[in-house]
Amino acid sequence: MKQKSKKLKIYLTHFPVKSYIEADILSKETTWRIMDHIRQAGAKGITAEEITREEQIPVSIVYTTLKELYRLEYVFLYPRQKKEKGERKKRFVCERGTWGKYGIDKEFDTVIKINGITETIMKDMRLPIMKTFEEIYEKFSSKKELQQFLPTKDTNICPNCQRSHESMEFFYAILLRSIDLMITESKEFKEFLIEKGYASKDQ
Repeated sequence: MKQKSKKLKIYLTHFPVKSYIEADILSKETTWRIMDHIRQAGAKGITAEEITREEQIPVSIVYTTLKELYRLEYVFLYPRQKKEKGERKKRFVCERGTWGKYGIDKEFDTVIKINGITETIMKDMRLPIMKTFEEIYEKFSSKKELQQFLPTKDTNICPNCQRSHESMEFFYAILLRSIDLMITESKEFKEFLIEKGYASKDQ
């Protein structure tokens, strides 16, 4: 079967599963094909009929899957007021939090919010991170071998959040990978853990 060309770039490929319902819907190959098709359709979204025709998945399965993905907030409906005149069919758009999604315990999340932990961290890190993002963008823009990985400009702007999901995922992926390497491989963090009693020195 001929490999389909991708319109949008993919930077993150994980899905944290928080419930049996999510596990059930995401365990099906057709779900992944449908979700990838919606994602590639970009900010304009895609209809169930288009998915059925282009992916050759039975219409009943497409509608059932879309209903579940909508209920689980993996997709949303393209706003009626922004549709072209005369267009009546529902268009499904990939939710911005889907591909950069991560799971965190609700009780823990509530505690760090109430105690101002996240607010403090964001305040301290906002300027350094934005400076880093600017430098990253300049590096990817100036180096020929990196330009192919830049998100597409001036297209696929989400009708809900008014931002490109592709670009958000690009920066999120870089930041996530950098933090992961710092925590798992940096000498400084290992020494910090040893000092706090959460790690032992190498024998």
